[in-house]
Amino acid sequence: MFWWLSELLSCLKFIAITGNRGFFQSKRVYEFVVPGAAALAATAIYLLVPSIFAPSFLKIFSASVFQVMVFVVPFHLAALAALSTYQSAGLNEKLPGSEAQLRLWSNADNGYFFHDVTLRQYASLLFGYLCSLGIIYVLIYMFAAGIDLSPALTSAGHFTLVYNAVLFASFFFVFHYVTLTVYAVTFLFDKVNKIKVI
Repeated sequence: MFWWLSELLSCLKFIAITGNRGFFQSKRVYEFVVPGAAALAATAIYLLVPSIFAPSFLKIFSASVFQVMVFVVPFHLAALAALSTYQSAGLNEKLPGSEAQLRLWSNADNGYFFHDVTLRQYASLLFGYLCSLGIIYVLIYMFAAGIDLSPALTSAGHFTLVYNAVLFASFFFVFHYVTLTVYAVTFLFDKVNKIKVI
């Protein structure tokens, strides 16, 4: 893999954090299970009761999400900056409650090893991930908003399939982002605010 691509994809390291709990007792529930179930339910409602949605629902929905991202991304950036620079011994301790680990490469040993994640690292990776997702969505929306593929897809007979796939992906993104944002806020209250300031 190109080194620059590896550096750019490091914003996704939060997803790579593992623990000592099973799939349904881990953070994977917040990342995939809840957003996936909600996206499936929303897509099913759209397919079963299409009359309650506007004809250009996807366009309106995407524009609304874009407006939300413009306000939410700066909040995540501020939280990331605060957690990265805040001086507290408790933030540098191992993440309590689970064995959160990150698989890293060691040039000295020429192999991978598992690194125990501290509270500061976990929270920074979480907010960094949310910032990156928001910025990626904003960039994709800016380019995709001016593209109209419906004539090409209609002639090929795939418009409905592609439209529904994009709709599901949009629903999943929103539910994924919202779930992890709520998780991040409750994580701050539950873990970070319990740290005693020295």
